[in-house]
Amino acid sequence: MEQAINLKALFAQIAKNNPRAFQLFFDYSYTQLYRYTSYYLKDPDECKDVISEVYYRLWQNRHKLANLSNIDNYLFICVRNQALYHLRESNRYQSISLEGVTSEEMIDRRNPEGDLLHSEFRDILELAINSLPQRCRQVFFLVKEEEMKYRDVAKCLDISEKTVHAQMCIALKRISRTIREYKLGIQIKR
Repeated sequence: MEQAINLKALFAQIAKNNPRAFQLFFDYSYTQLYRYTSYYLKDPDECKDVISEVYYRLWQNRHKLANLSNIDNYLFICVRNQALYHLRESNRYQSISLEGVTSEEMIDRRNPEGDLLHSEFRDILELAINSLPQRCRQVFFLVKEEEMKYRDVAKCLDISEKTVHAQMCIALKRISRTIREYKLGIQIKR
């Protein structure tokens, strides 16, 4: 998360039972945590439930917040763990949102055929990303959607930087293979 505000000072205020500081933190972090949660959970209501649970637990444990050394990693780990717990409990599979994907430069959208190709390409790209193994999807999301560095992803997921690099290589190879097959007209399993 961008450090536009001093999270350490904000958490110190939250630890002192300052509800305004907690509201400021909520407003600052909600959108990014929601996007991260939406990677794990398909249903927007489930995402909101998971984030609400994380904020609830943060408020319940607010006295410990001032002692955190890496607030960003802590938040992502809390959300990840809560989302995984939710998945285990509900036995559902995840989907990834492609809100940030822009392919307008690649397809002429001035005609109906361009619109159709654009829509079809987005479907193929989403299929390619969703068919990645879970760890690849996690790493791909954090690196490409959240624009995190390999070092930060490694800390967040508690894996090595080499593993992050290897997972990105796997993800990019599989996605490019799926897109290449699409361009060649090879039938892709949905």
